[in-house]
Amino acid sequence: MNTSVAPASPTRGLLFDAEELPRIRATLQRPEFALYWNNALGADLAADERFLRTELNLKNVNTDLGRAASILQRCAFIHVIAPDPRQVALARLALGRILEFPRWDWFLEAGRHTVGIMRNGTTSIAVVLAADWLAAEFTAAEHAAIAKFVATESGPAAECAVFGMNHHDKVVGWSMNDEYTGFTKVDVSRWPSILDVNNLRIIATSGLAAAAALLAGRDPRAAHWAAMARDSLKLFVSRLPADGAFPEGPDYWHFTFNYFAVSADLLRRRCGIDVRDAADFPAMARYVLMVTQPTRDIPTGCLNLGDAYMTSGAEPLAWIGRNFRDGTANHLVLQPGTVRDIPNSSWAAIWFDPTVPARRSPDMPLDRVIYPGIAISRTGWTANDSVLSLRSGEPENHEHADRNSLIFAAHGDRLLHDPLKANYSPHDPKWLLRLTAAHTAVLIDGRGHQYHNGEEGTNASKACAHLTDHRVGPDWMSAVSDAIPAYALTGLPVRQVQRTVIFLKPDVLIVCDEVRLDQALSVQTRWQAVNEDGRGAVTTDGCTFTITRPHATLRAVSAGNAGCTVTADRLPLPAEGGSYPFAAVTSAPATAHCLVTVCTAAPAGETHGSIALEKSGETWQITGTHRGRSVRVTIKPVANSSPVVTL
Repeated sequence: MNTSVAPASPTRGLLFDAEELPRIRATLQRPEFALYWNNALGADLAADERFLRTELNLKNVNTDLGRAASILQRCAFIHVIAPDPRQVALARLALGRILEFPRWDWFLEAGRHTVGIMRNGTTSIAVVLAADWLAAEFTAAEHAAIAKFVATESGPAAECAVFGMNHHDKVVGWSMNDEYTGFTKVDVSRWPSILDVNNLRIIATSGLAAAAALLAGRDPRAAHWAAMARDSLKLFVSRLPADGAFPEGPDYWHFTFNYFAVSADLLRRRCGIDVRDAADFPAMARYVLMVTQPTRDIPTGCLNLGDAYMTSGAEPLAWIGRNFRDGTANHLVLQPGTVRDIPNSSWAAIWFDPTVPARRSPDMPLDRVIYPGIAISRTGWTANDSVLSLRSGEPENHEHADRNSLIFAAHGDRLLHDPLKANYSPHDPKWLLRLTAAHTAVLIDGRGHQYHNGEEGTNASKACAHLTDHRVGPDWMSAVSDAIPAYALTGLPVRQVQRTVIFLKPDVLIVCDEVRLDQALSVQTRWQAVNEDGRGAVTTDGCTFTITRPHATLRAVSAGNAGCTVTADRLPLPAEGGSYPFAAVTSAPATAHCLVTVCTAAPAGETHGSIALEKSGETWQITGTHRGRSVRVTIKPVANSSPVVTL
């Protein structure tokens, strides 16, 4: 654990001291912060005022309260940096409307008490920071109203949430408030135990930290709330993988550690509690770097294993850079698109330390297996480098039904895809994007592996896969993943569901899928193409298929032990929701299947090499050349074991 932190300095403000304003103003003039800051200054104040006065719905705590809190925080920060009475007036209006909401969340304990799981924490942070930043502008009555609401409603709601996560057996019963709108209704009766170990623990805890910081020295419960917040923050990070990985993905790491970082600063600066030694935060920055997958058109791309569809935003990375003088974190802050057009980007400006060299750690490995069993292999860190992931391992919150699936990018474009932005509601057609059928994975008898129907939200399934072999060389990686448990849970008669991946960097990818069954069923491998931008295409020719993108192409040839057919298809989704093309390699019903697919990648406009795929007895032979690389690989399947691979 890295416990080297920057020393604390005398504090006055909740996140920064007045003498730091010149540094923060200079940061906001950097080109990396231009989109956020220019858009903040150019926000349509008239539209915001109209929303607050006439459009805001006090029953919509999810969307409308969230927008009002964002307006409040944005206006308060702008006024601190560039004083403007219009910003103060709008902030005062937003505060008044926020305080009209009787509750800041839509969850109840025992049908009566607010459980501050989601919006309560984020709103509490926005209100408490605004009260600090506009301390001289708000009236005594406004400050008193904030303190009263925090003391009587939002603080107790946060305590109720964290207490329930800590003591599942003492919860009477959580439910959703039927009086409110703007959210998908699901069964939350098991959420005390489910949320105990996922990112919403931190969002709930941030409400405690906000209440403790605001009421420190003024309310006898503030010290208790501060200690409870400290223990909750430490408990959460103590359960995370030692390698710094965040199983819910980089987008959710950003959301989670955004509020972890602001909570940590509130506790340290106002309550005398320091939790910066609770985890190896620089290792988390290295995790964020490891799962980036920038392409020429999407600089914020990531290995979207689950619902996360972009890499981390700047705020927690800037916090790590400042507190640990971590160059990798600062390097990531300054990458294109990391500073986002959101109110919380003000925190990145507050925390960014330009004296920390922004450089990637030189010891970052190109090949790594991260928790919960994801093999990642890359050639480098730029948008033109090749990146491959194989999703094995355990289930996690915000996951998809994606065991043994692949994501692959090369030459500035993503070529094998996991579609982005699957819907959270099982009633929406795009729930399909969560399922195995929408991944570069295997279907058996047209069915994927086990998943749930969203009864309790987007929580973990029970599907597991196991990485049984992983090897690396100077310019290659091989991995084998067994997904029998995931498919067996559906009742499929599986004896083997094994994927072997051989990556000859940077352009050649060989995939061998072995499926053994107790009865004859068909097997299909799917190869998803990127088309969210309408610029992806899949074509077939005999036993080959080609995925075409603006900056690169992928050409593949497939064969099976009993033959196979290669077709192009699209996911069965309404046309207005977009088109999701894929190639399908299908073998006829049998009890033993071995499908081998050899993929080559090339820059757009460049021809592919010639690689032959042949079978001799039980051994597959792949030979030829591609872009100057000689390929000679043999794969000999072994029943119920990893194949013998020779490079």
